[in-house]
Amino acid sequence: MQIKISGQYGDPQSGNLFFPLQQRLNTCFEHHVTGNYFQTITSLAIGLRVSGKIQDFESEGPERLKLFLKKHRMTMDLVYARQPWETRSRTILAPVVSHDIACCLGMMVERARRAGELLQHDQLRTDVANALADFERHFLQVAS
Repeated sequence: MQIKISGQYGDPQSGNLFFPLQQRLNTCFEHHVTGNYFQTITSLAIGLRVSGKIQDFESEGPERLKLFLKKHRMTMDLVYARQPWETRSRTILAPVVSHDIACCLGMMVERARRAGELLQHDQLRTDVANALADFERHFLQVAS
């Protein structure tokens, strides 16, 4: 099973700030989330949609949770409005993004549970927590 984070950025500034977060999240999930936690789902995908000067996604927070059982995947968008991130550093954003990703994954796991897909909830929760802790540590060390 894999967790993948993608990104759609509203301008170069939002991409420059969030893309390294996206890359590091993918690295951490690839390293820590390695089990088979669901009956048939093999992929959880979260798309970061970060509003900017060129494109505004006109919402904020988690949205559009979709379960595709035939494709063995679940997707969700995580939207960031332009104003909150513009004046923050990556070090400040990392724990915020970590919390938001954890919330999205919690919603996805709950949806999988309702669909009868969930097999190893405790192990998934532990592996995700380890991945997110690793992610946050990385940006704290970079700032030091």
